[in-house]
Amino acid sequence: MSNGILMFAFNSVAHTSDNSSVEIDYIKMAIANSILIKRHMKNNRVCLVTDSNGKKYLEKQDKLYHFDHVVVQDKQYKGKGPNDNLVVNTRAMRNGTDTIRLPWQNQSRPDAHKLSPYDKTILLDSDYFVFDDTLDKLFDTDYNVLCGAHVGEVSQQDTLIDYKRLHHQTIKMYWATVLYFTKSYEAELLFKIMNSVKTNWQYYGKLYKFASKTYRNDFALSIAIHMLRAKQEVFNTYELPFKIMCVADKNIMTSNNAFIFRKGDTWAGSSFPTQNVHVMNKQSAMEISERVCNG
Repeated sequence: MSNGILMFAFNSVAHTSDNSSVEIDYIKMAIANSILIKRHMKNNRVCLVTDSNGKKYLEKQDKLYHFDHVVVQDKQYKGKGPNDNLVVNTRAMRNGTDTIRLPWQNQSRPDAHKLSPYDKTILLDSDYFVFDDTLDKLFDTDYNVLCGAHVGEVSQQDTLIDYKRLHHQTIKMYWATVLYFTKSYEAELLFKIMNSVKTNWQYYGKLYKFASKTYRNDFALSIAIHMLRAKQEVFNTYELPFKIMCVADKNIMTSNNAFIFRKGDTWAGSSFPTQNVHVMNKQSAMEISERVCNG
């Protein structure tokens, strides 16, 4: 049985009003995360899914060696997605004190089951940075699917109430930030349902009462789990045995375990124990990546 980590990384570029360009370098985040995974984890094979431009980027920078496998997938969604009601995703990024939006190619994630070269896989967001060996324990479970059911914000200033349910009248939300799966029929069915949800996004938006034309993997995963449970809210199934900790995008990371956050009209600083963390502020995520890549 082979175990490994799978990440997707497609870089995003946008132009600001002063004609300068801003980029979210997801590939550099994946490189940094691969370095951290190989440093902290025992099961440390890493597969990257990117596009042709991403592979050229790795070759030009001589960074291919950071990954055990590189899968090229040139699925780029421009203008509209799999149906006329799904628009290209955008990702907010704080550029200094400003917030801008960049294209965000996240629609390939439901293909993870067929793309993974491993028997047991942990699918990670490239901005979920690995600073300990907690994830190794997932490979020892008997489950075919596990994902994030509980989240926490390290500053404890944000309740993350918007991430509890898809809509207050519908189902619990699960996070695709960390998603463990095996090459099993159960896991294959999960990803098939996610693909179906993506293809029929407007229909499921009305059914589950979220009014978004922007595809979200967390929503597709939540609906797929709801269906696998025969539309019953049975807790403790498919749930990771730990909370996914994150740094909200309004907070700024100053090191691998320290950050500043707004408290009222002022800024405050704090630190937290070294642990795996989802950095939602993309500018901070790129700065962490730079530090890791530079040793």
